[in-house]
Amino acid sequence: MKRLSKVMIEHRLAKIPPSYVEYLPEVRKFTDVEKLLRGGYHTLIFGITGSGKTTLLLKLLKVFLDRGLTILARDDGGLESTFLLPHAPITYWIPEGCKLRVRDSPYKYYVEEFDWRRPEEVLDSVWDSPFNLAVFDAYCIDPGVSAVFWSSMLKTLIFKCMQTPVSRKEKLVFSVDELNDLIQPKGYELSKKHSDLRALIEYNIRKLRKHNVTLVATTHRFTQLGISVRSQFSYVMVKKSFGWDVWDFVSKSLATQNNKVFWSVLKDITVMSPEYAYLFDYKNNFDKFYVEDIQRPRLDVELQGVIQPEDEVQKYKERWLRLAWHMVNVGCPNCNCKYTQEKVANLSGVSQPALNQAFQVWRRSASTRHTPQSHSLNGGDMWNGEEEGGEDRVASRS
Repeated sequence: MKRLSKVMIEHRLAKIPPSYVEYLPEVRKFTDVEKLLRGGYHTLIFGITGSGKTTLLLKLLKVFLDRGLTILARDDGGLESTFLLPHAPITYWIPEGCKLRVRDSPYKYYVEEFDWRRPEEVLDSVWDSPFNLAVFDAYCIDPGVSAVFWSSMLKTLIFKCMQTPVSRKEKLVFSVDELNDLIQPKGYELSKKHSDLRALIEYNIRKLRKHNVTLVATTHRFTQLGISVRSQFSYVMVKKSFGWDVWDFVSKSLATQNNKVFWSVLKDITVMSPEYAYLFDYKNNFDKFYVEDIQRPRLDVELQGVIQPEDEVQKYKERWLRLAWHMVNVGCPNCNCKYTQEKVANLSGVSQPALNQAFQVWRRSASTRHTPQSHSLNGGDMWNGEEEGGEDRVASRS
């Protein structure tokens, strides 16, 4: 079929009356949905905002739960997965130092903290709970940091799968709402970190299939994902769309159908209500399904905390060590009185040997990066990294 421009597609669809879709044959189950619930067969859901993508995703996750599968889900910040609390106790995984609670919840849930730089802390315990919800983006201001975390999570998941029996890992479902937040086509990345990590994330997504882990993901448009990612999905579910954004996919999927069927399906996709979805399987068979809405209990989730980027955390660690070292070896910037290492350790809430070791590591790393004057402290100099007259202060200390 000849490729049409966006304007030409919209013009053609506008001329087709809604009654045109009555030409479609009565919906029967042509698609093979059994493999959809088997490990290693990935499913992608796409459609415009408000078309019911997340509702369909949650509906699928409920089916997986009923079948005894284990779920590890990425929350994109909306916490919609909380609606599944009536069906299974959810374990919320949140970064250390952050807080989460479901206010006045009649349903059982758990909150576990983890070091976001070590995602293996989540994966080591993932099979202990039927539903694991990793809440990271809701605490993260920088989307680039989110990409770093989820890239590390995927990489660690692949490693864990290598050491896990097939009978266990084939029962794991990895759910990613808004996959387009993490990977975008080349040249359209959200940040430099997304650009640097795109190939690594795509590589790990391809590896998931090899290990029989089921991936279920949503995205706004099919073309927002690169071809190397799109080709990994055996099942594609199409929700309401504009028409031009699904033209290429539908035309290829319906290549063996006549022209009237193609335009009927495409027109229906632009006007159907959120309760419906088209399913295309790995054989390019298709069906139209009715998807009943899920129960939505009124639950208020309260969050508190902000994740600092790795470079910011390291910067504040170095500032604290500079201040602590100065108080022990030079004296307080205000009164020049010196503190013992024991007193500084008590004030900092760490042991004295740990503080001494931190001093040694910091002094070695600082000496390789700066001259000795970088260890001095005078008023506000330590906060901007600029020092004047550093040579005189170093000389006075010696």
